[in-house]
Amino acid sequence: MTFPTVTGAHLLPSTGEFAYDTISAVGFQRGSSGFNNATILNFFSSSPGAPTDYTNAITQFQADHPECKTISLVIAWFFDSTDASTCNVYPSTNFLLGEFEQWNGATFAPVNWKVSGLTEQDFPGIIPLPSLPGSANFVYGGTPSDPSVVRCIRDLKSRGFNVVFYPFLLGTSSGFPWRGRITSSGDLSQTATNDVATFMGGATVGDFTPDSVNLTVGYSGNLFDWTYRRMILHYANLCTVAGGVNLFVIGSELRGLEILRGPAWTEAGATDGSGNAIWDYPMVAALGALAHDVRTTFDNLGHTKNTTTLENLIVYSADWSSWMGWQHTTGVGGMAIGGQWPHLDQLWANPNIDFVSFDNYLPLSDWTTAQNGGLDGLEWAQPAPSGGWPPSPSTMSGLGLSGPPTIYSTPYIKGNIEGGQYFNWFYNDSNNLGHGTDPNGTDMQVSLPEGDRLAQARNQYFSGQEILANKQLRWWWNNQHQAVYATSSSGGAWTPTGPHTEWVPHSKSILTLEYGFAACDKSTNQPNVFYDPKSTESDTAYWSIWDPGNEGGYLPRRDDTIQAMALQAVYDYWNTDGNNETVSGVQMLQWTFCCAWNIDARPFPTFPLLNNDWGDSGNWPQGLWINQVTAGRASLPPPAPSPPPSHGSFATFPALSTLGWSTHLKPKFSTAISGHVSGRETRALNRANPYFDIELTYDVLRSAAAYSEVLEIAGFFEQTSGADEPFWVAPPGLSAVAGQLLGTGDGETTVFPLVASIGGYTGPVYGTSGVSTVYLDGAPQPSGWSVSIGYLPAVTFASAPGAGVRVTADFGVLWLCRFTEDVQDFEEFMTMLWTLRTLRLMTVRP
Repeated sequence: MTFPTVTGAHLLPSTGEFAYDTISAVGFQRGSSGFNNATILNFFSSSPGAPTDYTNAITQFQADHPECKTISLVIAWFFDSTDASTCNVYPSTNFLLGEFEQWNGATFAPVNWKVSGLTEQDFPGIIPLPSLPGSANFVYGGTPSDPSVVRCIRDLKSRGFNVVFYPFLLGTSSGFPWRGRITSSGDLSQTATNDVATFMGGATVGDFTPDSVNLTVGYSGNLFDWTYRRMILHYANLCTVAGGVNLFVIGSELRGLEILRGPAWTEAGATDGSGNAIWDYPMVAALGALAHDVRTTFDNLGHTKNTTTLENLIVYSADWSSWMGWQHTTGVGGMAIGGQWPHLDQLWANPNIDFVSFDNYLPLSDWTTAQNGGLDGLEWAQPAPSGGWPPSPSTMSGLGLSGPPTIYSTPYIKGNIEGGQYFNWFYNDSNNLGHGTDPNGTDMQVSLPEGDRLAQARNQYFSGQEILANKQLRWWWNNQHQAVYATSSSGGAWTPTGPHTEWVPHSKSILTLEYGFAACDKSTNQPNVFYDPKSTESDTAYWSIWDPGNEGGYLPRRDDTIQAMALQAVYDYWNTDGNNETVSGVQMLQWTFCCAWNIDARPFPTFPLLNNDWGDSGNWPQGLWINQVTAGRASLPPPAPSPPPSHGSFATFPALSTLGWSTHLKPKFSTAISGHVSGRETRALNRANPYFDIELTYDVLRSAAAYSEVLEIAGFFEQTSGADEPFWVAPPGLSAVAGQLLGTGDGETTVFPLVASIGGYTGPVYGTSGVSTVYLDGAPQPSGWSVSIGYLPAVTFASAPGAGVRVTADFGVLWLCRFTEDVQDFEEFMTMLWTLRTLRLMTVRP
């Protein structure tokens, strides 16, 4: 599988206090007895003072995608309620009252986490981040520290990238909701206006002072003012400290707030001074005012707009479902109405907004589990609609394609960019009922649609309803707009009514700030969903298949091919197939800032393999991540056990499914020998614990790209410089321990290092993939203990086990190894591997 063409990409994880930094950092959390051991924050793939994870990741991505010219830096604050009247918008850190240190060229030295005048010491006051459900681990990393953000922006610019600055909101309330859920119960009333004002807050341009010495921004308002305007104006100022950016995003996908109607809203609306239709949408007005203040901030600090060089531009990016307008079903006084109002046209026409932008996750297929893919398969060779819009019900589903019907068809995917659902036809509902037995009788588990989509009962559009079809961006760009709704004279039909909006055709380009596809079966059916079990937003595409998991239950079927095909199809359609257009020097689609979601500041394969260090690593296999080494995304199996951060930044040996179970382990003790005149010898151990020789045997090794076990191992050998660098290994049969005795309580000892027994020998464990259960006298302990990290991992109890109490545990064991031969070139290594299907390793100490 080859890489798709990616000319712009969003850089995650959006959190992590120093995740984007070019300087190594560690953190210390405060416990009851002081500070704990150092936690690596940003150099898992290297060592202190060496290039950080961000540096390694962006260098790796540039090597894989030299065509990429734009990076969108995503920086997260958090929100704790979907009720706008009580919603706090805030930065936070996982090291409240803790300490941070950064590498100063020779050693680590203390630094502060800095965000908008706050440090890690501002507690109480800062809102703490919650833990993952059923875990002591935090659900998110902290907000990136201001100086690290400035250094990242400067580094990206030095590499020749256009930089998009993308402030982002992550939900911390129950279910970890999407930011588009934030709304008010006061639609059509003064309450909606008040709640929007509360959410936005009162921060002004004059409240912020850029600090170019400390690479941060001072805030003269209330230090604990948790509002949206503070967040956006803070980052507008921080971008000036960094030297400016190409595009600044004032927000995205705030759909639940956008569509709130104030008390002056009516179906007909009012008119502006030019006679254009306007409506009372408080959030739309608030976003316009915010855009003005960001522009003022840039202008005051010498970063004026340049549309030629694409610098210091401003955008808001709507959700794909609302960028053209929103359908309201109840009106003033509860009067039943139906129609769509282009509520955002007032923002798109705003002179301080430089592009019309939306996050484009519109569907590019409607493929089912039925024979030949359902209706699209049946209509595969039927003529595509032609001769004007809208098509008739008898022609609207025709695809005009040749060859066998398959979702893996580039012409099929391209044909749905301006075709198919939301262009020629629509479903009345788009509900996904989770996964269950396939209604098409395949006996598979699939993501279950309902209603029209289940029956594939497609609905037609009617003349004048282009603004209802969200893929009609070409029509939208070329025409004036009106509200479309039923009136007493229309007989219930939805028709264009009233004056045109403020939008002027061809006045500015459209861009799709986000686009992307999960590496998940049939993801082109529903690109806007993602698999994340902790979130109530977690879902997979309609009709996608779920396979039995290794530990029971079902997991979404991974599909790297559909992800790569769709990304390439979208790029080709707009850039090489001649489908873009230009009028009076203005492009319809400004591709420069169309960015794929997403790459990561944690380099592949360090992320996702270090799954103990990052809570989202389990989402990687079916996720939207696209950055990976040249061997291809499909070469990496699902995350394997990994070492804790204190064990150093060692790589993890690839876990390949063809590794056999004939693992050989041989201990090696070192002894000192003393000779006596009688001829007798006395031997003494030089080391209490032996080193081991480990031999791994593979049942099969394949070099074909579809399997690539040989390429995986060969690439890993090169990565670790042969025998030079150690790495973690989890050999079959030697990596899981159950009921291991760690010691016996004495009423005082709280720390019990992990040990493992092999036959009659019991020795220390230097690396662990995690402790699942701890027992006291055989009784599982759901709480009261943690895994402490030092030279040896250990179970640490909050209270010492009583005298005589047996402490046992279930945990994973990792072996720190290197290749056996001290000197071995690549050709010799490959010959041995190919001929014997065997690898010889020896353990080393951390």
